[in-house]
Amino acid sequence: MEPENKSQEKHQQELEETSKEIDGVSEYRDILSRVIHEGEEIFKIKSQALTLSAVIAGLEIGFSYLLLCTLYFSLQGTYEETTIFKMFSFVYPVGFMFVILGKSALFTEQTSVLTLPVLNGQRSIWELFRIWGLVILGNVVGGILFTLFIAFLGPNLKLFTHETMVSIGTHVIHHESWVLFLSAIVAGWLMGLLNWLLNSTINSMTRIILIFIITGVIGFGGFHHSIVGNLEVFGAYLYSDAITLVDYLWFLLLALLGNAIGGAIVVGLFKYRIFESNYSE
Repeated sequence: MEPENKSQEKHQQELEETSKEIDGVSEYRDILSRVIHEGEEIFKIKSQALTLSAVIAGLEIGFSYLLLCTLYFSLQGTYEETTIFKMFSFVYPVGFMFVILGKSALFTEQTSVLTLPVLNGQRSIWELFRIWGLVILGNVVGGILFTLFIAFLGPNLKLFTHETMVSIGTHVIHHESWVLFLSAIVAGWLMGLLNWLLNSTINSMTRIILIFIITGVIGFGGFHHSIVGNLEVFGAYLYSDAITLVDYLWFLLLALLGNAIGGAIVVGLFKYRIFESNYSE
């Protein structure tokens, strides 16, 4: 175990040393170094602890869904449905703030982070897939548990109805498969960008503003975030005959793949290649 740690430290030192030779990229180097270090720390977390953290993230992100349902129910009949969906952007970021600031394991927030140690040669692709699998499993399970809970509590508190859950889930899922997939890529791209920007600052207020802006864009644009979408579509599946289990699973697969591509390839790969291309010049 000790030789492996030394090898990983050597990789990190080589990255930092070579990047110092490039004029004008010190800030970029620092962000890249912090992101790689963050990813490496996640790889070191024990499987049981990581899975539990992922379940907690799935539960915490549910507060975004709870507020979406409550807002929709409160404004229904007052505004057009399309306007209400745009107004989701004001409450959509809440669950993300809980998860990201609380350091729980959220799949889309960590896709690009976990990709960089692989690109840097510190971890294998199979280790990456194992971590992704644990986080996705925990996020989905946590989201399902939260949905079942508020499906009982929400109507009894008169926050919303089961019809509200069906309306939101139907709005999310009723697109062509290619639209869902491309939309999920955009959402993953934005989440990868968010993580990159968060590593550029330690100021708490700045971090909150960044989370609000970028996840607000996802909510306003209706881009498909796999973990929030898991709650939205599963909630509709519970009370709608029009949405089947196959529909739910197909949506989840498309959203997860799209988010992974957007976060890992578009952000993680491109950011790392920018650094490498600068060095090669």
